Amino acid sequence: MLVPCTVESVRVHILSGQHVVLLQPKDSDRLLPIWIGSDQAHSIATKLAGVVSERPLTHDLMTTMLAQLGVEITRVVVRDLVESGDGNGVFHGSIFLQRAGTEIEIDSRASDAIALAIRCDARILVAESVLDRSSIASSIAAEG
Repeated sequence: MLVPCTVESVRVHILSGQHVVLLQPKDSDRLLPIWIGSDQAHSIATKLAGVVSERPLTHDLMTTMLAQLGVEITRVVVRDLVESGDGNGVFHGSIFLQRAGTEIEIDSRASDAIALAIRCDARILVAESVLDRSSIASSIAAEG
């Protein structure tokens, strides 16, 4: 089952300097932290804040190109969390595109999928199994 989520915020971990995007399932007090690179964090955060770049950022360029080709991003999915062997995991995503009644699924980093979704108001969905394994109480995120 897929759970609709929204982007709650993008934050920087004080001790490590690493970036994290927090997804919040609808009607839930849980949060899904996804550790992301600084470029994706900047892309997501600037869009959420309504900051307009002088020149298109990569995700802006991609959405413009797709729109010019008549392609719509209908939804993105955080579909899996794959263990990396070092105690961490890698989130896998998919971007669903539609053109002329045909749907295409594209493999993606979860962070890139989220950055694209917020630019075109596409739904962000997360596999329930990923939420079960990795979500935290929102009170924990407020403390961190």
